[in-house]
Amino acid sequence: MSYRAVVFDLFYTLLYDEGTGTREKAIEVAKAAGIAEEDWLRNWRATSGLAVRGGLPTLSARVRKALEGAGVDDPAQQLVDNLSSLLLARQTLFLYPDTRGTLAEVRRRGYLTLLTSNLYSNEVAWLRELELHESFDAVVLSCEVGLMKPDPRIYLMAAELLGLSPEECVFVDDMPAYVAGAQKVGMTGVRINRFGSEEPYAEHEDPGVEPDLRIGVLDELLEWLPDRAGA
Repeated sequence: MSYRAVVFDLFYTLLYDEGTGTREKAIEVAKAAGIAEEDWLRNWRATSGLAVRGGLPTLSARVRKALEGAGVDDPAQQLVDNLSSLLLARQTLFLYPDTRGTLAEVRRRGYLTLLTSNLYSNEVAWLRELELHESFDAVVLSCEVGLMKPDPRIYLMAAELLGLSPEECVFVDDMPAYVAGAQKVGMTGVRINRFGSEEPYAEHEDPGVEPDLRIGVLDELLEWLPDRAGA
């Protein structure tokens, strides 16, 4: 196969996060406002799909929607602001040590690069803060296009943005279902699992599709990928 592009996922492929403890503080704020913990968590999670597709364009909008779902009519702005501030700071991001070098080497070999991620609107700024935008020829984010992996349309959109067929694209992701989704439209699917265990993915459905390549770090991708695009 002649490959001309590599499409990368973001979380647990290029970067990882660590909790800061403010998520737990947000739960306490909700409880102090008279909302049971299970009600807050259930409704916060229920807003996830809409938010990641851009239907709730800000973190505050998502917090307000979750509060309303938990039975708080016309939530006080101060409560929305307090919860939003805590949830905005709920995680700290770190690039994996091999991320920048891999992206640079892939481009040096002549491949186009694209980032696609199921990302919330309030998280988009991270890409610029970490100076990741400049490493990609195109970016497709769920909150901006209204589609989430593994919807086949998001993969086809990625290929079209690059002016390529899906068959000319290598897709790298940690989620088995997302890799399978890329394979179903014709991309070559590479599953990266940096944890060395399937336990972090135990709650996710097994798509029953074997990836074309399994790797543990991005160096293994470089070893497998042809030295020149189109070779």
